[in-house]
Amino acid sequence: MRGSEPVVIAVAITGSVPRKSDTPALPATVAEQIASTTEAYEAGATLAHIHVRNDDETPSSDPDRFAAVQEGLRRSCPGMIVQFSTGGRGRDPASRGLSLRPPRT
Repeated sequence: MRGSEPVVIAVAITGSVPRKSDTPALPATVAEQIASTTEAYEAGATLAHIHVRNDDETPSSDPDRFAAVQEGLRRSCPGMIVQFSTGGRGRDPASRGLSLRPPRT
């Protein structure tokens, strides 16, 4: 094993299915997702896979929520690769695409 080769460490902080009732430490709110990803970044993670959630912890397609997480991560995790996911389980494909719309200004 050579120590000079770059390594990508990926973290999936939320997943598309679990809720706090399943895993109390689950980061579901925007603030929790930013904090959890920041902890992973500070520990060496270079890529974050994130499922943004609604207030009821269901998967979100709200572009404002995606923008809020992205803005927070740009501040606290400079240079980190952020890969948002809208999840595919049991969701209407048209609603999943809503996250592609620009956030409200």
